[in-house]
Amino acid sequence: MNLGELVFLCISAMVVLGALGAVLSNSLVYAVFFLLLAMGGIGGLYIYLGAPFLAMMQVLIYMGAVGVLLIFAVMLAGPFWKRPKERGPFVKGAVAVAVGGLALVVLLRILGHHHWEVMPPRASTPEEVGRAIMDRFPLAFELVSLLIVASIIAAIMLGVLSRRREG
Repeated sequence: MNLGELVFLCISAMVVLGALGAVLSNSLVYAVFFLLLAMGGIGGLYIYLGAPFLAMMQVLIYMGAVGVLLIFAVMLAGPFWKRPKERGPFVKGAVAVAVGGLALVVLLRILGHHHWEVMPPRASTPEEVGRAIMDRFPLAFELVSLLIVASIIAAIMLGVLSRRREG
């Protein structure tokens, strides 16, 4: 095993451990920090793949902006010991199965009926990435923008709802 393979395995382990920690953590704050660890590992994978611009954007946008947004959302959510009345496990399980099944059906339809384009090799300069995003993949750009706007609105709503419950 050479040094490159060892670096790749370490970075991949960081991504997997961060993702598992985010999913399996009982504390919402720790889950956010594990998620930031996974995002940093993905930035490391971009560096390993020879795309320094994408690595920089991963660190700046996801670790910086989205990470701070998630921390603020957790802080604005209010005290976690004042939880609303819990629903039974059957209701939670039924909702989880319904949402998961719907997501699986949508994913299978998209995978089955879509022709996937591959990014040109070595699209790592800002100009090449910008052209690829704006010319060939505008839907992905719009979906990321929609995700960020939805996250901001959700953080504001969590803050407003937690203040109404306290007051």
